[in-house]
Order: sequence, then structure tokens, then C-alpha cells
Amino acid sequence: FYCFGVILNLFEEIEFFKNLDVSIFTPLMLTSIYIPSMIIKLLPFIIFISSMWFIIKIRNNRDLLTMKVFGYSNLKIFLILALTSFFLGWIILFFANPITSSMIKTYEKTKSNYARDIDHLVTFNKNGLWIKENLNSKQRIISAAKPSGFDLIDVKIFHLDKNSNLIEKIIASKANIK
Repeated sequence: FYCFGVILNLFEEIEFFKNLDVSIFTPLMLTSIYIPSMIIKLLPFIIFISSMWFIIKIRNNRDLLTMKVFGYSNLKIFLILALTSFFLGWIILFFANPITSSMIKTYEKTKSNYARDIDHLVTFNKNGLWIKENLNSKQRIISAAKPSGFDLIDVKIFHLDKNSNLIEKIIASKANIK
């Protein structure tokens, strides 16, 4: 899964940096700090596929029959797999997840440093829709709870000067972007 993630993400990073003057080390470094987070997101599928592979493997090698001779029922084998997955999930949640979160933060900061020549930025996450526009003498940041067709719901528009000081704040319950 790690190698598959490296291949997919490395192509994306190389495509992003193709017109910028950076060494190959930058996309490789960004890929290496992004992949652990992607693996944690895919972990339920990885555990499911691994468990299925394990069951098929022990059935084909007649190890399942040997385990049953030693007193393990199908329920006990299932409980061993389930408890192992459960404890592995908690260990990853408490130990690996904070590390990967800081790695993703570094990834996003580094990548945004190379995207400064773009005059706008759009992101949609659990906090809603965020749009950043660089205008001639100021910046505009638009925040909306959600889009609905050509309308934005619960809109906040912030105009900032070049020093990021607030010039104007506009709040609306709905804005038509058509």
C-alpha cells in the first residue's frame, strides 16, 4: 500500500512542481510525508483485506483444521482477529495519528509556499467553503457554510490590506454567485 501510494502521489507532486524551479527532492519529500496519512485513512480497508487474506491462507494450508484440533472455534479465531484489529486501531489513533497530523500540516505549509503565485485559492472541507483571492491592493477571503446551486449559504467576506489588516467585513445569510 505504501509503494502504491508513493507511485500515485509522486506523479501528482511532479505535475504540481513541473513549472517550478525545484529539485526532485522536494516532490519526494512531500510524498514521503503525505503517504502515512493516506495509509491511516485506508487502514480499515487494509485490515479487512489482510484478514480475508489470512483466513484464505490458513484454510488453504489446512492450518484452520489444525487450529480447530487444538480447540479454536471459528468464533475464537474471529475474536482474535477482531481484538487485534481493535487494539491496533487504538494504538494508531493515539500514537500514529498525531504524528501524521503534524506531517500533513508540514506538507500543506510547504506546498502552499510554492503556490503563492496563484491569485486565488479554493478549498472545501468540514468547515465549509473557503475562497482566497489576491486583488491588486488587497486580499479577499470568502467563507460560506455550504454551497446550494448558485447560492452560498451563511457567507462572510473579509477584505484585508497588504499587511493582512481587516478593512471590511460583510456578513450575509445567502449570496448568489451567478
